[in-house]
Amino acid sequence: MEVIGIKLQKAVLIMMSIVSMSGVSSCEDRLDSPRPSTGGGKAVEVSLCVGLADEEDAVGGTKTIMVPDDPLATARPDKLYGLEVWQYDRSGSFVAGKGASLGDVAIGSSFSVTLTAMDDCQLLIIARGYGSSNYTVGSLKDKSLSSVQGTTAPASTIEGITTEGGVNAMPYILHLPYVNVTEDGRIESPEGSDIRILLRRLATRLTVAWENLPDNTGYDLRQVMLQSIPVEYKLLPDNKDSYPSPLDQYRTIQVSNVTNKGQYTCWAPAVVREESANATSDYYRTKANAPKGSAYATFISQHKTDNKKKLNYRVYLGGNSSKDFSLRDNTNYIYKVTMDHTSLPVDDKRITIIDPILASENNNNLVPTANCFMVVPGGAFCFNPYTYYVNGVSKDNTLLRGWCGLSGSTLSSPIKSVKVLWQTLEDGDLGDPVLGVVTKYAPQTTEDDHTNIVELKNGESLTDARIYCRVATNTVGGSGMIAAYDGDNGTGNILWSWHIWVTDYSPSATANESVDDENKRVQKYTYGNKTQYPMMDRNLGAMAGYTIAPSDKLERSKTNGFHYQWGRKDPFPSTYSSKSPTSIVVNSGQLTPGMLNLYQPDGVSYFIRKNVTSLYTILQAFQNPTVIAASGATWSNQCTGDLWNDSQDNKTVYDPCPAGWRVASKVNYLPFFTNSSYTESNDDVQAMNLANSSSLERDGGAVLYFEDQSSGGSTYIRFTGYQEYANAFNYINGMGNLWCREGKAGDVGHKYAFSIVLPGKVGFANKGLRCISGEWTPRDAHPLRCIQDR
Repeated sequence: MEVIGIKLQKAVLIMMSIVSMSGVSSCEDRLDSPRPSTGGGKAVEVSLCVGLADEEDAVGGTKTIMVPDDPLATARPDKLYGLEVWQYDRSGSFVAGKGASLGDVAIGSSFSVTLTAMDDCQLLIIARGYGSSNYTVGSLKDKSLSSVQGTTAPASTIEGITTEGGVNAMPYILHLPYVNVTEDGRIESPEGSDIRILLRRLATRLTVAWENLPDNTGYDLRQVMLQSIPVEYKLLPDNKDSYPSPLDQYRTIQVSNVTNKGQYTCWAPAVVREESANATSDYYRTKANAPKGSAYATFISQHKTDNKKKLNYRVYLGGNSSKDFSLRDNTNYIYKVTMDHTSLPVDDKRITIIDPILASENNNNLVPTANCFMVVPGGAFCFNPYTYYVNGVSKDNTLLRGWCGLSGSTLSSPIKSVKVLWQTLEDGDLGDPVLGVVTKYAPQTTEDDHTNIVELKNGESLTDARIYCRVATNTVGGSGMIAAYDGDNGTGNILWSWHIWVTDYSPSATANESVDDENKRVQKYTYGNKTQYPMMDRNLGAMAGYTIAPSDKLERSKTNGFHYQWGRKDPFPSTYSSKSPTSIVVNSGQLTPGMLNLYQPDGVSYFIRKNVTSLYTILQAFQNPTVIAASGATWSNQCTGDLWNDSQDNKTVYDPCPAGWRVASKVNYLPFFTNSSYTESNDDVQAMNLANSSSLERDGGAVLYFEDQSSGGSTYIRFTGYQEYANAFNYINGMGNLWCREGKAGDVGHKYAFSIVLPGKVGFANKGLRCISGEWTPRDAHPLRCIQDR
């Protein structure tokens, strides 16, 4: 057994399925000689024999790992349930009238199907599995190959297979992407070689065993997790080199009743990643070297006498080679991890030594107060919650002070505690929590301890109150929210909350010209001889800003940022999906597939959002900063036109932007329009300085020039769509709106936004929109951009 790190021992047994003809060779079609092209088109009868790929021990040298036998690892169905054979052309279109749905077929039996004689076509053969009363997967008849790639087997059915007899419900599938169907009824590879019809089990079988020796390590094992595990069992990958997409949903499996010695076995979807050349040995199977989206096991041990001290062991899963980070279908994996080091493994990059300090320790970085704080990964800062910053001056937050019962200089109900409310991971459901993992997550109990990330001091003092915040190191950034409570230890009502934007982006709030450095980029919109301050190059809370259209869906999603109901300070998540929905039903009280997931202070549990179809008061909105409220056209009857813009055109305490920045005005977007005298309109299509007018839909957004009609500086605005109702996020990839800070004069029910709507994508604007309009309702949740406040 190989020793890695400082006596952290790990051994891996990988039981891999290989294509074997044992048991079914008598019914194979042996195709020994190349055939000429048939030209295609003729219906032919093809005789097939379908078997199952065997599971074999691919690395016999590790058999010294002793774990109990797992009968499900080699269990097989007693029939090929719901067997179907379908043919597709080169482009993936279904060949109508050919193939067959054959019902339940004996393994290894021969049968015939009618196919079209065709060169360079594709075949899909699937045994759909059968449970107690239904096939696990519905019929694939008439579905294109791309539709099959979007089809999933129910996770509850596969993960409910706990007996050998239950494996009848498991789907088995084989995709042959390059075959010729000949006129004499044979299936050949393009080279004329044998085609073996051996179906592969859809799921991976994964066993993780562990042993911690506390007498040696001084730590007791408390937590075992399998992380970056896909949520869905997709029938076919859409990218054979790496799947699932980072935009898909992933989850953490938390093992219950963990002791110092144990094991856990489960079914899991396949995770295939490209090899990592830098992982030259097990010692280098680290986060830095692992391909994005690789699955891993986490073991967390707690010091025997100091409960705050912990060790986090991360073991990336994959094949026998140190460079292999894939968990493949039809494959059984067994891992054993032994922890018996006698000193702290300080040099092993796979092990994190956790010895938390208070957020206030060595933290004298007092910054101006705003509703959003920008901080680099690993950064720390503190602020006075009873103030806010406007145009270079710190002012009293009279709204919060009033809610805290200010009388003279005394607060009768001051802030008594502060907690992490939610946070994102680095890349959707992948990566580490960007604020960090709190010392102890035990909500509304005396043990709940978030002081390593956020800490309150002198909460009763108007002048000396400080909230300290320190965020996790070694992340690429993201967002989170902290909240102040009127009760001890996160009890009572939320008084105020703050968006923590963790980012390396550091734009100057005082520069008076465009800056092109990617991490400092600001853009001064000047077309039409406009005079205004520079703006950020991205939506508030976005992971990235672009001057051209990003090349893929993942990079485009990074530009979404967060959405805001007009007049509210608190961010709501945007979409995050490998699919291309035009609308999403937003759930209340459960996860919403296709939306960016938020996470609890423990960094692994989902934060479940809610929405309400009733009106809030301003106070209720502040007490519920994660809840979308919508009734009729608004979220509150108190949603007046001055929430983001007071009567003197100043930034307000409701503004969601960081200190030195504020929500952009409607006039700030005028340089995007070709007509330099344009001001506003309701529902028309104005000429714009577009760089990508012919590829707007393909690019998922607009690239707009702001210095000239057809050259100079440019910015990318994503077609995010928006949350139109409490339970509906609509017009994805068809509309890009950015809120403006102005409300419509004399009309509290309508506000201004900059709009680009593609023709035919939005029912109420079927011809499209390109304008600045004051017809948007406060309930809408759009992204926004920030401009310098000075």
